Amino acid sequence: MMHARIARTGDAEAAVDVLKRSITELCVIDHRNDAATLQQWLSNKTVQNFRAWIGSLDHFCVVTEDDAGVNGVGMLNRRGEIQLCYVSPDAQRRGCGAAILAALEEQAGKWALPRVHLASTEAARVFYEKHGFRPGGESTCGFGVTRCYPYEKNLGL
Repeated sequence: MMHARIARTGDAEAAVDVLKRSITELCVIDHRNDAATLQQWLSNKTVQNFRAWIGSLDHFCVVTEDDAGVNGVGMLNRRGEIQLCYVSPDAQRRGCGAAILAALEEQAGKWALPRVHLASTEAARVFYEKHGFRPGGESTCGFGVTRCYPYEKNLGL
């Protein structure tokens, strides 16, 4: 079973690579290979930003890894928003996403948050629904041609 651990500064380059590959390769249904959309979506996925996120008291960031290195990245903020939940294309369907969600939900519980919420891609909707998330309203505009689908999950607190 895959387990997530707290992200460290040294994970930054590998984590950013996971984010970029996941978005570029697994979210084609969302960005439709539109260059402007991809540029917008990827613009804040930098090593500097990742290090700032993991250094912030407002964020909780985790990674999953195997023998090849970091293969998943997740991030929760103190308002209960899951801001990142991405896996490397070669790690898809191996439990990385589930491990990330479990770690983020556990942290939400430690922060006494009654629920978590997120804006899903089209590509990830089935994944979130499988893990107990429910649609939270109408879709909104995302980056460029993308749509964001609001989801939420009550944590029973």
